[in-house]
Amino acid sequence: MKINQILAAIAASAMLPATMMLSGATAGELLTATADITMKAAYISAGVPYESSTIEAALSLHTAEATAEAPIIEQDEPVFPTTQPVITQTSESVEPAIEEDNEPETTEAIPEDTLPRARVISQNITPADDGLDYTAAGTQSGAIFRRHYSGSESAEYITLASGAQVRNCTYDSNDALLAAAQELPDLEIELYSSEPQVLIIHTHTTESYEPYIRAYYDADFPSRSCDPAHNMIAVGEVLAQTLADNGISVLHDGTLHDYPAYTGSYDRSEETIRAILSQYPSIKVVIDLHRDAMAEGDGSRIAPTAIINGRNAAQFMIISGCDDGTFNMPHYMENFKLAALLQNMSEAMHPSLARPVLFDYRNYNQHITTGSLLIEIGSHANALEEALYTAELLGESMAAALAVLS
Repeated sequence: MKINQILAAIAASAMLPATMMLSGATAGELLTATADITMKAAYISAGVPYESSTIEAALSLHTAEATAEAPIIEQDEPVFPTTQPVITQTSESVEPAIEEDNEPETTEAIPEDTLPRARVISQNITPADDGLDYTAAGTQSGAIFRRHYSGSESAEYITLASGAQVRNCTYDSNDALLAAAQELPDLEIELYSSEPQVLIIHTHTTESYEPYIRAYYDADFPSRSCDPAHNMIAVGEVLAQTLADNGISVLHDGTLHDYPAYTGSYDRSEETIRAILSQYPSIKVVIDLHRDAMAEGDGSRIAPTAIINGRNAAQFMIISGCDDGTFNMPHYMENFKLAALLQNMSEAMHPSLARPVLFDYRNYNQHITTGSLLIEIGSHANALEEALYTAELLGESMAAALAVLS
């Protein structure tokens, strides 16, 4: 099975319906395009050639993007996002074939409630006002530097099919990881199901971000909040909705596992995960969504940043745990296969957005089920708007990756 071919074909095909909507395509044409995406994935994953100009174009585009130089981000000169057009999807009409008697062409509307739908189930999200002023200038306590992380030629870094990288901090060989990255995880995703396929939780739910893009931080402005509009719940909601918009049903849980007590957070999130998996056995993928904390010895803070479509996006990092013999994770390589698939797809669709995958001796509740990963979006020096934008981009590439497993 050729992972790079799957990545290129699905990455291009997944964008086709949105492009067709912009050009005024009918609902019938959109449904045909969606079916064509699924057929392409099936042909390619089975190793059967699928002749398509879309695939050829995707392969050439992927090659060009993979060799493109990552953008250079000037420190202390943030790029402010610009307003993006809003695409509203409406039901269109279907044009049936004209009968041989040359009767006038007619159209028949497709009832909206008959079209396939994915959904988001949001639970345990409690409104709270943290009382903070998110517009104040505050005190300039230290510098924030925006940096882009693209990998390394060091021996502990391996390069995947897309050009994205993995940092191997274990005794597992690089060759073993490269071989595993060429395989798909043993997961089966049901597209447009009403039952959730993905669980998004937050072990450190109250982690939060800078109030806006700036070149300094205020030490008095907290980097944690119980307000779901400003902590990891807000980021998780965008990721969940983007997945659903692309055919993947999601359960998003907003339980505060790190408040009022931080110690024992992973024990409490394990209880949440197990309870949800028991209630929703349809779930195949568990994402524990966090943000990082990055600082230098002089107290300055680092905001990992990429420029995507002219906008600042907080770089994300996938952490895939390896069992050191004490974690009870005999199938940890299945998690890594999923990590490699997500990393490859992100690089194919949004080059430079992902930091290298961290493969290390970590548990993070990844022993509970295969398909479990921890993902960190940005750091405490990134602005919330950068993290929200990344959640949208990650949702697009994650949906395309999971479609390969349908």
